[in-house]
Amino acid sequence: MRHAFASGMIARGISSTALAALMGTSRARELADGLSVTLPVEFARTQLRPLLNQTDLQRVRETLREEHTPTDAVWLKRRKETQVKLAGGDPLGLAEVVRDGAFRQRKLLAKGNGSQLSSAEKDMYKRARRLLSTEISRANGLEPSAAEAWIDKQLGAAS
Repeated sequence: MRHAFASGMIARGISSTALAALMGTSRARELADGLSVTLPVEFARTQLRPLLNQTDLQRVRETLREEHTPTDAVWLKRRKETQVKLAGGDPLGLAEVVRDGAFRQRKLLAKGNGSQLSSAEKDMYKRARRLLSTEISRANGLEPSAAEAWIDKQLGAAS
């Protein structure tokens, strides 16, 4: 029996979940922003990490609260390091990006001259924050706004 996975080619009368079960695949219902994915079960077991547990959440809390001065490296180096952390999706790496972005933004605002993060740096900060808050909300059964408030509280404890 052949199975086509091209758009619109799923067998009539069989749900995608049932087809996934027949194929030995696992369908993640929603990843982020309504996205879903179908993966072979063995690949999913070896390549996907579980959501944050309480120990991980504690380490994220410590990272966000940490009194840390971000590197003053040139923008290109910082961008590359940030892109690696975003692509990796590790919650601690995301927490570092969020912490450092928030610190840089506060520092610029404190100057009082209207300076802000560059649009590229702001976009990466927002992306890291969105990814982190989504994971926190899903791991703890929170509304996204509650996860955002939790992140703000941790960052506030650092200032």
